[in-house]
Amino acid sequence: MKTSRFLKSLFIVGLAGLGGCYDFSQFDNIKVEPISPKMVVPVVKSTISFNDIVEREDANTIIFTKPGDTRFFIAFRDTMDLFNAADRYSFPDFNFTKQYQLDAGEVPGVPVPAGQTWGPFTKQYTETYNSIAGAEVKLVKLSAGNINMVITNNFQNSISAIIRFPSIRDQLGNPLVFAMNTTLPSQTYTNNQDLTDYTLNLTSGLLYNTLTVEVELTIHSLGNPITLSDDANIQVSLTGLDFDYLQGKLNETFPLNDINLTLDAFRTSIDADFSLSEPKLTMTFENLFGIPLAFSTVNFDASNTNTSKQVSLVNEGVSPTGSLLLTQPNNIKYLTSLTQQQPEVDLKYVDRNNSNLEDFLAIAPNEILISPTVTVGDPTTNHDYFVRKTSTLRMINEIEFPLAGWVDNLEICDTLEVELPDLEKDLKLVNDNALKIRLKFKFINSIPFNIYIQGYFLDDANTLLTQLYDEASELMLVKSSAINPTTGKTSTPTTHWAYIDISKSKYDQMKNATNLVIQARMQTGGNTHQNVVVESTNTLETMFSVELEGNVDLNN
Repeated sequence: MKTSRFLKSLFIVGLAGLGGCYDFSQFDNIKVEPISPKMVVPVVKSTISFNDIVEREDANTIIFTKPGDTRFFIAFRDTMDLFNAADRYSFPDFNFTKQYQLDAGEVPGVPVPAGQTWGPFTKQYTETYNSIAGAEVKLVKLSAGNINMVITNNFQNSISAIIRFPSIRDQLGNPLVFAMNTTLPSQTYTNNQDLTDYTLNLTSGLLYNTLTVEVELTIHSLGNPITLSDDANIQVSLTGLDFDYLQGKLNETFPLNDINLTLDAFRTSIDADFSLSEPKLTMTFENLFGIPLAFSTVNFDASNTNTSKQVSLVNEGVSPTGSLLLTQPNNIKYLTSLTQQQPEVDLKYVDRNNSNLEDFLAIAPNEILISPTVTVGDPTTNHDYFVRKTSTLRMINEIEFPLAGWVDNLEICDTLEVELPDLEKDLKLVNDNALKIRLKFKFINSIPFNIYIQGYFLDDANTLLTQLYDEASELMLVKSSAINPTTGKTSTPTTHWAYIDISKSKYDQMKNATNLVIQARMQTGGNTHQNVVVESTNTLETMFSVELEGNVDLNN
């Protein structure tokens, strides 16, 4: 039997945490001497804090206090990686071909006698390697890769060569060198080298993204002519490149994935009219890039999907240092040393003084959509900025506010399964005029909130069968504590009784229901729109019982 679901559902504004439920199956063991007994079944007697009421196992909602401050604070926190170097930057395979030929002044006037050598002659070749669009890469520390070289001798004589790569250096800073032994005409020399832990130095004078190779070639005469049309075909391939870090100047702006935030405490709000006196939204950036980054927002929109209300966050008034700028880039602190392992942390915020954050939250948004972009690099000529393969930009988004302000109308709605006992079969009560059913509530409340409750009983087809009470006015289930007009804090708790009388016909309709929709409205006490403060010491003491009066069929 799911009686506990019905009882708990009467406390949708967090009172589900009260616990305690009478097991109606135990009525079989109650000895009733009178023919027409009056039974009062205590269901709940509990004292809870505001933390118990509001914190509803939400993934990103935190209720807490701060040292030296008795106020309760609510925070919505979400952590996300905005982008990382491993996904953004890569070094594709690179292939280039060069033709080594002698200059006119290097060609001998007559054939060189067989057995003699001519040269060596050194020539330097460069090739542009635009691995990252728009970047001027100065240096790449490789973690993986391979170089493959193929030289085909198209001279009429044998050749040998020393091939140096000033752009490819080992851990000691020495350039990579291949020594090609004497190779006959039309023959091919091949060689390859693992480039793990090598460094690509992609500078040549004032140029970047530039790979340099030097070829020192010697001709070993076979007695054949040496001409300008003779050549050595040089093919170089860089494959499987990966990096530990790169240095250079990056300059790009690109969109990041949309950021979707949920505010779980507002997920069931169907109407809202309230004001928070000290809200603050903070974006904390953890940056492991060694290059200037600027974070921008294309849009920053709040939505209440239950009411279709939307508000965009915008800056208002003066934006002091540290403000989150919503119409221009926000520069983010970055690493300045390759040895630094901990991220640079930078905080940007908006509050009631530099934005419309109060209006933004006043619709009780359950969803926030942020469409951001990031700019990598700056207008300077600095080519010593660095990006590690492990570089990430992470953001911790937090909306925090003390429970201080006013609520005129915060309406929430939730649906629960329900199954009620049969009064005749389960409780042996006779269905006659003597049968009376009453729900009795007693609250001793030091929380400065009034709470109004209504319940709607639905069948499997979501057809309304009946509601908890038929009165035109709302039922105030919980009455606000008395409030100090100066501080907004609770001065004395308030004791309040509430009753709901239920007819047998209404109870039968309720019993046929499978779902209970609870609609609750919260309102702060005190004067109209008076700012109140919820403190960690505020509690709600609850006593709830079911009163049953009628004739018992002792023979059944």
